[in-house]
Amino acid sequence: MATKELKTYSLAEMKDKYIGKVGTQERDEYEYELRMDVLGKMIKTARQEET
Repeated sequence: MATKELKTYSLAEMKDKYIGKVGTQERDEYEYELRMDVLGKMIKTARQEET
């Protein structure tokens, strides 16, 4: 029984394929939403650590 080698993809390749290439409107909107989500979580963590 021969084993089949799996093809691997980088995160950038997957984003390009499913979200769009860098510079497209869809990709820009995705990147913006992702940054806002990360920023929100950072603010929440900072507030929790303050108390």
